[in-house]
Amino acid sequence: MTGRINIGTSGWSYDEWMGPVYPPGMKKAKMLDFFVQLFKTCEINTSFYNMPNDMVVRAWDKKAPDDFTFAAKIYQGFTHEAKLDFRKIGNGLNVFMDRFKPLDKKIHSYLLQLPPSFSRATPEHLANLEKFVAFWGRNWPPEKLAVEFRHLSWMVPETFGFLRDHDAAYCIVIEPLLPPVQEITSQKRTYIRFHGFGKDPWFNYNFTQDQLKEWTANIKNLASKVDDVHVYFNNHFSGYAVKNAMDLMDFIDMSHTSLTKIQNDFSPMKGQTRLL
Repeated sequence: MTGRINIGTSGWSYDEWMGPVYPPGMKKAKMLDFFVQLFKTCEINTSFYNMPNDMVVRAWDKKAPDDFTFAAKIYQGFTHEAKLDFRKIGNGLNVFMDRFKPLDKKIHSYLLQLPPSFSRATPEHLANLEKFVAFWGRNWPPEKLAVEFRHLSWMVPETFGFLRDHDAAYCIVIEPLLPPVQEITSQKRTYIRFHGFGKDPWFNYNFTQDQLKEWTANIKNLASKVDDVHVYFNNHFSGYAVKNAMDLMDFIDMSHTSLTKIQNDFSPMKGQTRLL
Protein backbone atom coordinates (compact mmCIF):
# COMPACT_ATOMS: atom_id res chain seq x y z
CA MET A 1 0.00 0.00 0.00
CA THR A 2 1.62 3.25 -1.16
CA GLY A 3 -1.14 5.85 -1.47
CA ARG A 4 -2.48 7.89 1.42
CA ILE A 5 -5.98 7.01 2.65
CA ASN A 6 -8.27 9.71 4.02
CA ILE A 7 -11.53 8.77 5.74
CA GLY A 8 -14.29 11.10 6.90
CA THR A 9 -17.98 11.87 6.56
CA SER A 10 -20.17 13.88 4.23
CA GLY A 11 -20.94 16.88 6.38
CA TRP A 12 -20.49 17.49 10.10
CA SER A 13 -23.47 19.61 11.14
CA TYR A 14 -26.41 17.32 11.82
CA ASP A 15 -28.92 17.80 14.63
CA GLU A 16 -29.34 14.04 15.00
CA TRP A 17 -25.64 13.73 15.86
CA MET A 18 -26.28 15.58 19.11
CA GLY A 19 -26.09 12.71 21.57
CA PRO A 20 -24.71 9.83 19.47
CA VAL A 21 -21.70 11.92 18.36
CA TYR A 22 -21.68 15.38 19.92
CA PRO A 23 -22.19 15.61 23.71
CA PRO A 24 -25.68 16.82 24.73
CA GLY A 25 -25.79 20.55 25.23
CA MET A 26 -22.74 21.35 23.11
CA LYS A 27 -23.23 24.44 20.96
CA LYS A 28 -23.62 23.91 17.21
CA ALA A 29 -20.86 26.47 16.64
CA LYS A 30 -18.46 23.95 18.21
CA MET A 31 -19.31 21.08 15.85
CA LEU A 32 -16.43 21.63 13.43
CA ASP A 33 -13.99 22.18 16.32
CA PHE A 34 -15.09 18.76 17.62
CA PHE A 35 -15.01 17.10 14.20
CA VAL A 36 -11.42 18.04 13.34
CA GLN A 37 -10.30 16.28 16.50
CA LEU A 38 -11.87 13.05 15.28
CA PHE A 39 -11.11 12.98 11.53
CA LYS A 40 -8.57 14.51 9.16
CA THR A 41 -10.99 15.17 6.30
CA CYS A 42 -14.61 16.06 5.61
CA GLU A 43 -16.86 16.55 2.63
CA ILE A 44 -18.60 19.93 2.67
CA ASN A 45 -22.23 19.04 2.05
CA THR A 46 -23.86 22.42 2.62
CA SER A 47 -22.28 23.91 -0.54
CA PHE A 48 -24.51 21.60 -2.58
CA TYR A 49 -27.61 23.36 -1.28
CA ASN A 50 -26.36 26.94 -1.00
CA MET A 51 -23.27 28.86 -2.04
CA PRO A 52 -21.56 29.75 1.26
CA ASN A 53 -20.51 33.32 1.85
CA ASP A 54 -16.92 34.43 2.24
CA MET A 55 -17.16 34.82 6.01
CA VAL A 56 -18.34 31.22 6.47
CA VAL A 57 -15.59 29.81 4.25
CA ARG A 58 -12.93 31.78 6.12
CA ALA A 59 -14.30 30.43 9.41
CA TRP A 60 -13.95 26.86 8.14
CA ASP A 61 -10.37 27.57 7.15
CA LYS A 62 -9.59 29.04 10.56
CA LYS A 63 -11.05 26.09 12.45
CA ALA A 64 -9.39 23.37 10.35
CA PRO A 65 -5.73 22.53 11.09
CA ASP A 66 -3.19 22.78 8.29
CA ASP A 67 -3.15 18.98 7.85
CA PHE A 68 -6.93 18.78 7.54
CA THR A 69 -8.45 18.44 4.05
CA PHE A 70 -11.87 19.06 2.56
CA ALA A 71 -13.89 18.04 -0.46
CA ALA A 72 -16.52 20.56 -1.55
CA LYS A 73 -19.73 19.59 -3.30
CA ILE A 74 -20.54 21.80 -6.28
CA TYR A 75 -23.80 23.73 -6.05
CA GLN A 76 -26.90 21.81 -7.18
CA GLY A 77 -28.14 24.82 -9.14
CA PHE A 78 -25.52 23.98 -11.76
CA THR A 79 -26.09 20.22 -11.79
CA HIS A 80 -29.73 19.53 -10.95
CA GLU A 81 -31.38 22.72 -12.16
CA ALA A 82 -29.21 23.91 -15.06
CA LYS A 83 -28.10 20.38 -16.04
CA LEU A 84 -24.60 21.87 -16.65
CA ASP A 85 -25.97 24.18 -19.35
CA PHE A 86 -23.73 27.27 -19.31
CA ARG A 87 -26.55 29.34 -20.82
CA LYS A 88 -28.27 28.87 -17.44
CA ILE A 89 -25.19 28.73 -15.23
CA GLY A 90 -23.78 31.97 -16.61
CA ASN A 91 -20.95 33.22 -14.39
CA GLY A 92 -22.19 31.17 -11.46
CA LEU A 93 -19.35 28.65 -11.43
CA ASN A 94 -16.75 31.42 -11.26
CA VAL A 95 -18.64 32.98 -8.36
CA PHE A 96 -18.80 29.62 -6.59
CA MET A 97 -15.07 29.01 -6.97
CA ASP A 98 -14.24 32.55 -5.86
CA ARG A 99 -16.18 31.91 -2.65
CA PHE A 100 -13.90 28.96 -1.91
CA LYS A 101 -10.59 30.73 -2.55
CA PRO A 102 -9.86 31.19 1.19
CA LEU A 103 -10.16 27.41 1.69
CA ASP A 104 -8.91 26.12 -1.67
CA LYS A 105 -5.46 25.17 -0.36
CA LYS A 106 -7.13 22.61 1.92
CA ILE A 107 -9.59 21.31 -0.69
CA HIS A 108 -8.39 18.23 -2.55
CA SER A 109 -11.52 17.80 -4.71
CA TYR A 110 -14.67 19.54 -5.88
CA LEU A 111 -17.41 16.95 -6.29
CA LEU A 112 -19.74 17.25 -9.27
CA GLN A 113 -22.75 15.17 -8.18
CA LEU A 114 -25.05 14.68 -11.16
CA PRO A 115 -28.78 13.95 -10.72
CA PRO A 116 -30.52 10.67 -11.66
CA SER A 117 -32.25 12.56 -14.46
CA PHE A 118 -28.88 13.35 -16.10
CA SER A 119 -28.42 10.59 -18.69
CA ARG A 120 -25.71 9.77 -21.20
CA ALA A 121 -28.49 8.78 -23.60
CA THR A 122 -29.59 12.42 -23.75
CA PRO A 123 -27.27 14.14 -26.27
CA GLU A 124 -27.63 17.52 -24.57
CA HIS A 125 -26.53 16.07 -21.22
CA LEU A 126 -23.48 14.41 -22.72
CA ALA A 127 -22.49 17.60 -24.55
CA ASN A 128 -23.00 19.70 -21.41
CA LEU A 129 -20.77 17.42 -19.33
CA GLU A 130 -18.03 17.52 -21.98
CA LYS A 131 -18.17 21.34 -22.07
CA PHE A 132 -18.20 21.60 -18.29
CA VAL A 133 -15.18 19.34 -17.79
CA ALA A 134 -13.25 21.12 -20.55
CA PHE A 135 -14.10 24.53 -19.02
CA TRP A 136 -12.99 23.31 -15.62
CA GLY A 137 -9.63 22.14 -16.99
CA ARG A 138 -8.98 25.54 -18.55
CA ASN A 139 -9.64 27.42 -15.32
CA TRP A 140 -8.77 25.16 -12.38
CA PRO A 141 -6.55 22.11 -11.75
CA PRO A 142 -8.14 19.23 -13.71
CA GLU A 143 -7.28 16.73 -11.00
CA LYS A 144 -9.37 18.64 -8.45
CA LEU A 145 -12.61 17.63 -10.18
CA ALA A 146 -14.42 14.44 -9.12
CA VAL A 147 -17.59 13.30 -10.87
CA GLU A 148 -20.41 11.26 -9.33
CA PHE A 149 -23.07 9.78 -11.59
CA ARG A 150 -26.54 8.65 -10.56
CA HIS A 151 -27.73 7.14 -13.86
CA LEU A 152 -26.73 3.67 -15.07
CA SER A 153 -26.19 4.89 -18.65
CA TRP A 154 -22.83 6.39 -17.63
CA MET A 155 -21.39 3.02 -16.61
CA VAL A 156 -19.63 2.41 -19.94
CA PRO A 157 -15.95 2.45 -20.97
CA GLU A 158 -16.43 5.69 -22.92
CA THR A 159 -17.31 7.56 -19.72
CA PHE A 160 -14.24 6.38 -17.86
CA GLY A 161 -12.05 7.06 -20.87
CA PHE A 162 -13.39 10.61 -21.08
CA LEU A 163 -12.67 11.26 -17.40
CA ARG A 164 -9.22 9.70 -17.77
CA ASP A 165 -8.43 11.97 -20.71
CA HIS A 166 -9.24 14.99 -18.53
CA ASP A 167 -7.59 13.67 -15.35
CA ALA A 168 -10.91 13.93 -13.49
CA ALA A 169 -11.61 11.38 -10.76
CA TYR A 170 -14.53 8.99 -11.07
CA CYS A 171 -16.47 8.84 -7.80
CA ILE A 172 -17.02 5.23 -6.74
CA VAL A 173 -20.42 4.81 -5.07
CA ILE A 174 -21.82 2.24 -2.67
CA GLU A 175 -25.58 2.55 -3.17
CA PRO A 176 -28.63 0.62 -4.50
CA LEU A 177 -28.87 1.97 -8.06
CA LEU A 178 -25.33 1.76 -9.45
CA PRO A 179 -22.72 -1.00 -9.23
CA PRO A 180 -19.62 -0.22 -7.14
CA VAL A 181 -17.38 -0.01 -10.21
CA GLN A 182 -13.80 0.60 -9.06
CA GLU A 183 -12.50 2.52 -12.05
CA ILE A 184 -9.41 4.68 -11.65
CA THR A 185 -9.48 7.70 -13.95
CA SER A 186 -6.85 9.85 -12.22
CA GLN A 187 -3.51 8.65 -10.91
CA LYS A 188 -3.57 11.38 -8.30
CA ARG A 189 -6.72 10.39 -6.44
CA THR A 190 -9.69 8.09 -6.09
CA TYR A 191 -12.92 9.25 -4.48
CA ILE A 192 -15.37 6.89 -2.71
CA ARG A 193 -18.80 7.67 -1.24
CA PHE A 194 -20.61 5.23 1.06
CA HIS A 195 -24.31 6.07 0.74
CA GLY A 196 -25.92 2.92 2.13
CA PHE A 197 -28.78 0.60 1.25
CA GLY A 198 -31.58 1.91 3.41
CA LYS A 199 -35.16 1.69 2.14
CA ASP A 200 -36.26 5.26 2.85
CA PRO A 201 -33.82 6.87 2.32
CA TRP A 202 -30.56 5.13 1.31
CA PHE A 203 -28.61 7.06 3.91
CA ASN A 204 -30.48 5.56 6.86
CA TYR A 205 -28.18 2.57 6.89
CA ASN A 206 -25.56 1.07 9.18
CA PHE A 207 -22.89 -0.82 7.21
CA THR A 208 -22.08 -4.23 8.62
CA GLN A 209 -18.64 -5.26 9.79
CA ASP A 210 -18.41 -7.76 6.93
CA GLN A 211 -19.21 -5.06 4.37
CA LEU A 212 -16.56 -2.78 5.81
CA LYS A 213 -13.98 -5.57 5.92
CA GLU A 214 -14.64 -6.30 2.24
CA TRP A 215 -14.13 -2.66 1.38
CA THR A 216 -10.96 -2.55 3.46
CA ALA A 217 -9.33 -4.88 0.94
CA ASN A 218 -10.72 -2.87 -1.98
CA ILE A 219 -9.47 0.43 -0.58
CA LYS A 220 -6.01 -0.94 0.10
CA ASN A 221 -5.89 -2.21 -3.48
CA LEU A 222 -6.88 1.21 -4.81
CA ALA A 223 -4.29 2.88 -2.59
CA SER A 224 -1.58 0.81 -4.25
CA LYS A 225 -2.44 2.44 -7.59
CA VAL A 226 -3.04 6.14 -6.80
CA ASP A 227 -1.54 8.87 -4.65
CA ASP A 228 -4.62 9.42 -2.47
CA VAL A 229 -7.86 7.61 -1.71
CA HIS A 230 -10.58 9.80 -0.22
CA VAL A 231 -13.46 7.99 1.49
CA TYR A 232 -16.63 9.64 2.78
CA PHE A 233 -19.62 8.13 4.56
CA ASN A 234 -22.90 9.82 3.66
CA ASN A 235 -25.15 7.60 5.84
CA HIS A 236 -25.57 10.35 8.39
CA PHE A 237 -28.75 9.09 10.07
CA SER A 238 -28.27 8.30 13.79
CA GLY A 239 -24.55 9.02 13.49
CA TYR A 240 -23.96 5.84 11.45
CA ALA A 241 -21.48 7.70 9.23
CA VAL A 242 -19.18 8.46 12.15
CA LYS A 243 -19.36 4.94 13.52
CA ASN A 244 -18.73 3.32 10.14
CA ALA A 245 -15.88 5.69 9.30
CA MET A 246 -14.15 4.90 12.57
CA ASP A 247 -14.72 1.17 12.12
CA LEU A 248 -13.15 1.34 8.66
CA MET A 249 -10.18 3.25 10.07
CA ASP A 250 -9.70 0.46 12.61
CA PHE A 251 -9.79 -2.21 9.90
CA ILE A 252 -7.21 -0.30 7.86
CA ASP A 253 -5.10 0.25 11.00
CA MET A 254 -5.38 4.03 10.86
CA SER A 255 -4.87 5.71 14.20
CA HIS A 256 -7.57 8.05 15.49
CA THR A 257 -8.60 9.63 18.74
CA SER A 258 -11.25 7.98 20.88
CA LEU A 259 -14.75 9.36 20.31
CA THR A 260 -15.46 9.07 24.04
CA LYS A 261 -12.40 11.15 24.89
CA ILE A 262 -13.40 13.97 22.54
CA GLN A 263 -16.97 13.85 23.84
CA ASN A 264 -15.66 14.27 27.37
CA ASP A 265 -13.35 17.11 26.33
CA PHE A 266 -16.19 19.03 24.67
CA SER A 267 -18.93 18.19 27.14
CA PRO A 268 -20.60 21.26 28.72
CA MET A 269 -20.63 19.20 31.93
CA LYS A 270 -16.83 18.85 32.02
CA GLY A 271 -15.38 19.94 35.35
CA GLN A 272 -18.69 19.97 37.15
CA THR A 273 -18.99 18.06 40.41
CA ARG A 274 -21.78 15.54 40.91
CA LEU A 275 -24.07 16.46 43.78
CA LEU A 276 -25.17 12.87 44.37
